[in-house]
Amino acid sequence: MARLNKINADMHELLIDYYVFGMTFMSLARKHGFSDTYIEKKLYNAEGGIEGMLMALDVKLEMDLYVQREPVSVKVSGTSSP
Repeated sequence: MARLNKINADMHELLIDYYVFGMTFMSLARKHGFSDTYIEKKLYNAEGGIEGMLMALDVKLEMDLYVQREPVSVKVSGTSSP
């Protein structure tokens, strides 16, 4: 988090507001003057940045022992084939 704060203080502030203070996307949007969808994208990017930094440093989290990623299949509905 300290590294993210040095690189991008805005993303750091979004993560703190969302995870520590429990602010919703709508309240974050009002506070920062952006749409809630923009806030969602910024949070997603910030989370990815943190994950990338942890992977680069080869940091293992305690929760990694219990949580594993599973592939997700996506079905597209409403499409028709000729």
